[in-house]
Amino acid sequence: MQKVLLHVDMNNYYASVESLFNPSLRTVPMAVCGDPAMRHGIILAKNELAKKHGIITAESIYSAKQKCPRLTTIMADYPKYIRFAKMSREIYRQYSHEVIPFGLDEAWIDLTGRVNGVATGERMAEDIRTRIKAELGLTVSIGVSYNYIFSKLASDMKKPDAVTVLPQSDLKSVIWKLPAFELLFVGKVTRQKLAAAGILTIGDIAGADVKFLRRLLGKQGECLWLFANGDDRGFDPKIPQDDPFKSIGNSITMPYDLQSELDILTMFYVLSKTVSSRLEKHALKAACISILIKYSDFNVINRQVTVNTPTNNKQDIYTNAKRLFMSNFARKPVRSVGIHVSKLYNNKYEQLTLLERELGELDEIKEIERNLQGKLKNLKVERYFGFNGG
Repeated sequence: MQKVLLHVDMNNYYASVESLFNPSLRTVPMAVCGDPAMRHGIILAKNELAKKHGIITAESIYSAKQKCPRLTTIMADYPKYIRFAKMSREIYRQYSHEVIPFGLDEAWIDLTGRVNGVATGERMAEDIRTRIKAELGLTVSIGVSYNYIFSKLASDMKKPDAVTVLPQSDLKSVIWKLPAFELLFVGKVTRQKLAAAGILTIGDIAGADVKFLRRLLGKQGECLWLFANGDDRGFDPKIPQDDPFKSIGNSITMPYDLQSELDILTMFYVLSKTVSSRLEKHALKAACISILIKYSDFNVINRQVTVNTPTNNKQDIYTNAKRLFMSNFARKPVRSVGIHVSKLYNNKYEQLTLLERELGELDEIKEIERNLQGKLKNLKVERYFGFNGG
């Protein structure tokens, strides 16, 4: 039985949702931005008129307004976007119980066994596209294909408000002619490495020596070779993958620079809790813990440590992050901090260190949590992490 998968991508999602509540935004160049007061002043999404001015996601508001002085900026309203994402998924689930979110604005719909083939999948995709526009007032681009990778590829080919089909017969005649960077997981660094090796198209990846790609990119090279050849068995978005694409992390840019060790360690503790929660949610443990420190002069350092026993415990993560920080702190004001974990494993390792924590370490955690309830309360960290102390 051939798989039939739809990939639904909501067009200019944040900007489109905002335009529902203020239709006049459709007539001007507009972008949704992070909160400048929290120094998250970057472009998160933009409408088609803003795109025509060359405005791109993740550039600063300042840079965007240099390109388009008339740019209207709207602060992101995440609860609103989450609400519309839930409504869209309720529609998707009327076509299949297998709906796999890929961020707020994207999702796969697995129609395997529910339709006769890609042609029937296309008719369902058109129905979904029409309903999303009629019922939610939003537009979507939908890709229809026989695996996850190519359905995602197809949804990116025609935007906005379109359905694109890539049947298996199009592998060599269409897919292999597309640029290599169109393939899922080919980011900027990977694209540069492939280009330096003369690999410019998806067909070039498919035709390359898999051993060469493995030497060039590690395990990722072999995965990309399989993807380019139409084999997506190495990727299942329903479960966390133990592969080079997967890591878990979080970071925060403070609204003002922090200087005291306690304030900075408080932020590391908050991040440790959020990373720990995400690991537990996916039944994973991590063997590598890394921190990022960005100083007020924008100098950035990254440090990491590999632990003997993989962990998902917040105090283990925090303790290792603290050690890395204390041994690398340059005694300068800190703008932002981050924690990432990698080398992820299924949650099958017994945690033996929970009862070995020293009393002083627990006292420190209490001091940190008091600090959160005190002078750092105005950072509103719970707004970003759902943290409520304790």
